[in-house]
Amino acid sequence: MPPGDRALFGAPERVVRFQSAYSAPSRAAILRLLLKGPMSYDAIFDAVGDALVRSSVHVALRELAALGYVSDDAPPGALRKPQATTFTADRQLIAEDWAATHVYLFA
Repeated sequence: MPPGDRALFGAPERVVRFQSAYSAPSRAAILRLLLKGPMSYDAIFDAVGDALVRSSVHVALRELAALGYVSDDAPPGALRKPQATTFTADRQLIAEDWAATHVYLFA
């Protein structure tokens, strides 16, 4: 389970995953951008401007990918993703996790 899940002990996996994605402002900001459509590194950096440092963007993308919320078109096993890499949000997974969180919160 992702870090920070202790507050949700016993919650369904989908709820824990959704909470983890949105528990950090940088992850939430990047996910919000990617839900509008696929974006390259440059487009993400342009969109966040000075609000996030580049290292925060990289960390947020890596964490969102580990949750299954974001994928990219970089070659598998690449140690460093090319600058032209495009990132895409898994809208269906996010919507299903959001719905499960809604049910959990209002049950």
